[in-house]
Amino acid sequence: MADQVQHRPFGVRFGEAIDFLKAKLPEASVAWDSLAGPVHAKVFTVAGATSADLASDIHQSLVEALANGETITSFRKGFDAAVQKHGWAYNGKRGWRTNIIFDTNMRTSHMAGRWAQIEANKERRPFLQYRTAGDARVRPAHRQWNGRIFPVGDSFWSTHYPPNGWNCRCTVRAYSQADLTEKGLQQSPPYPMETRQVVSRDGTVTDVVPKGIDPGWDHNVGQSWINPELALGHKLARLPRELQGLLVDKTITPAYQQVIEGRWKTFRDEAKAAPVPKGEAQIVGFLDSRTLDGLAKVVPALKLESTAVAAFDDQLPALLTPPTPAATAAGAAPAWPAAWIDGLPGELRAYRAVLWDKIAGHLVVVPQGTLGKAAQPHLPKIVMRPNEVTKFGEALAVIELGSAEIAELLNAGRYAILAGQLR
Repeated sequence: MADQVQHRPFGVRFGEAIDFLKAKLPEASVAWDSLAGPVHAKVFTVAGATSADLASDIHQSLVEALANGETITSFRKGFDAAVQKHGWAYNGKRGWRTNIIFDTNMRTSHMAGRWAQIEANKERRPFLQYRTAGDARVRPAHRQWNGRIFPVGDSFWSTHYPPNGWNCRCTVRAYSQADLTEKGLQQSPPYPMETRQVVSRDGTVTDVVPKGIDPGWDHNVGQSWINPELALGHKLARLPRELQGLLVDKTITPAYQQVIEGRWKTFRDEAKAAPVPKGEAQIVGFLDSRTLDGLAKVVPALKLESTAVAAFDDQLPALLTPPTPAATAAGAAPAWPAAWIDGLPGELRAYRAVLWDKIAGHLVVVPQGTLGKAAQPHLPKIVMRPNEVTKFGEALAVIELGSAEIAELLNAGRYAILAGQLR
């Protein structure tokens, strides 16, 4: 009975919450914090579940529990079956481990679904109020946010939308302006966010999070579901530069890469179908630590406003239109195959080399593979212009998907190698 009372909030069927959990891609993982917080909204992992098949079975048990409005008791049956099937010797006691898995996924699923509803109704109810459970178990930091009211679009909700830690029971309530007036409420003054460093046992700084929020929870789970690459970009922007590349290195997993590629294809198809550009952009990747270290050494004066790489809809015609047969016959650089364009996020990440164009002030990523004839091979290149303004902030803009002969790229008078090698 106590078990049912404890988990009653999860006994409600909730379409958006089910969609959120069902859409996650299971992936093997050693530790929960091996991924950045926003990535967990798209990738399902269980700490220590080093088999993707094991993670998939646990994920399916959670989806069934949520879809059927079941309690943790029902989930534990599926968990036990998965453990026995895969011979998993997990750490911790069964009750603690299953409670953490169940509670975390149910709460994040419901709050992600709640955010989808909030976004859909923000014209009618444009304000949110932070609400705690109101008992002695509420953390002091969370208690200080209780009752604060901010617009749906306020940056406060990008970091403080609950849950804000393990076993956090906080939630939000939406209000219209008429509701606020009737209840004598008003919008809160801007919140002065303070941060703290997260330090590992060996004294290394691994993260920076707002005070009062557990590491890995400093993101809006709904935004991370609806706009995953944008949420990760916001997380990276809050970190010092020396941590940004390291977080990208460990957090862009094959499953998350699949998410980014899928969103790139959707953006490209919609932009091609639109009669005129809408001024939209899509993040297709982030600079890794090797590239950022190379930039710091070779171009120390460059101040990157963001490490996100974006494609713009008004640039797509130039990016996607191959040279004409006449231009090719005249010696024009060969075009990218369609499969390479589809996999642009992956080409950015699995590069051969990264160069700095000293004359144009552009970053040039040289993916794997070659183009053109064997007798005169060309290397593909992705040319990016730093600090381009977008609706979601600055980004490196992809301005060319082209190719060049290796001799051209080896011209030290123009190009400096930041990472990798051309030969």
